[in-house]
Amino acid sequence: MYELYFSEIFNTVKTFECGQIFRFESDDSGKTYIGALIDRIIKITQKDPHTLIISSNKNSNLEKIVNSFFRTNDNYIDMQKSIKIDSLMKKVVNYSNGLHLLNQDNFECSISYILSQCSNIPRIKRNMKDLAKLYGKSAIFEEQEFFLFPSRSDLIDITEEEFRDLGFGYRAKYLRNFIKNNPSFLIEPILDSEIFNKNLQNIEGIGQKVADCIQLFAYGDISHFPVDTWMEKFMIKYYNDEKKISKKKIRELGTSLFGKWAGYAQEFIYYYARNHPQFFPSKLKK
Repeated sequence: MYELYFSEIFNTVKTFECGQIFRFESDDSGKTYIGALIDRIIKITQKDPHTLIISSNKNSNLEKIVNSFFRTNDNYIDMQKSIKIDSLMKKVVNYSNGLHLLNQDNFECSISYILSQCSNIPRIKRNMKDLAKLYGKSAIFEEQEFFLFPSRSDLIDITEEEFRDLGFGYRAKYLRNFIKNNPSFLIEPILDSEIFNKNLQNIEGIGQKVADCIQLFAYGDISHFPVDTWMEKFMIKYYNDEKKISKKKIRELGTSLFGKWAGYAQEFIYYYARNHPQFFPSKLKK
């Protein structure tokens, strides 16, 4: 068991229900979350607004793995100050306060965002759960059975048809291609953020948004600003006089406004916008 203290607020519900991660579940209204993290199962209990209690079926290197997962080296207070660029962002930050970005496993997280295309959070969760249950290793924790996420070698011989049978649709082709080829640059240090991003987009089935999500959530590059429908609506409404612009321009605008903390700003905005749908039109103005 390991106790993790944050000088800032940490909110487990906001962190695990904001759409960044898909295989941690709670059955007690967010007091605890349980899920697989690399080679083990971990249970996260919110002791108080600043403290998490972490338990696991495997205690070796637990402190190191947990600190990496929760990005404890990020200066959360400086981040919040930096992205409060106006009264609106102060409201967004206050609403999303306690939401933390997580440093996820490269392979698992990349798979989840390849499967996220034209999908939704419940479906992505189901897809990831099916993959783990069918091809991952079983792990027992607190007398319950869980499944680690399968490695590339566990999935290398799975066919596109088998992925389609799991309900992945057209994404099955992209998933099969990603697992089969798995370019070497994915396991090398990121020396140039934009070159890495372009290399991701050279992989069949990975466009700008998915590349940004993979780079942000799987590789921890928090300077990226993924643009989905919620981000598009928010940025156009509040930062472009409600005039429609391309997602590329919105990405550039977000990066310009929020700099090195753009990834945090994006997730705070996403959480705020998704929980305030009444503020945004169903259709964007031309």
